[in-house]
Amino acid sequence: MIKEDIDFLKLAEVKVCVSNVSVESLDEVKNKIKNFAPSDGWISFQSSSVKRIIDVKLDNIKEFILAGEFYNPNGTSLSIRYDGEKWNFFTFSESQDGEIVLKRSIKQLSKLSDNTYLNYDIYYKFDSELVYRPYCSAFTGFTEEKK
Repeated sequence: MIKEDIDFLKLAEVKVCVSNVSVESLDEVKNKIKNFAPSDGWISFQSSSVKRIIDVKLDNIKEFILAGEFYNPNGTSLSIRYDGEKWNFFTFSESQDGEIVLKRSIKQLSKLSDNTYLNYDIYYKFDSELVYRPYCSAFTGFTEEKK
């Protein structure tokens, strides 16, 4: 891929750090989310619909968390998924110490309303077959847009 192709596809070369950790209790999950200090995000529960975190008080959560994505003011994204035994946390941040990847920003219409969008950065990594493949995606918040 040449620079003109990258520019045309609206891709930017960045460095990204990805880390993961697993926890085994709902209390640990809530503490990790609170310590992350998200400014935006969503949580999916076992027995109710997805909720945006601005509408949820983390201390009051009693429901079983299945998944979630969060974004904090310093530009870091956190994703959690329950795999049937434990919760897996993945943290994504751009850093000078990270792996070189290509980034593309996208938005998807959310189910919250007809003018609310989920924003993501999609990262592509160069592999041994000499092509760029999707590597990871990072939630970067919600936006409200008028139609």
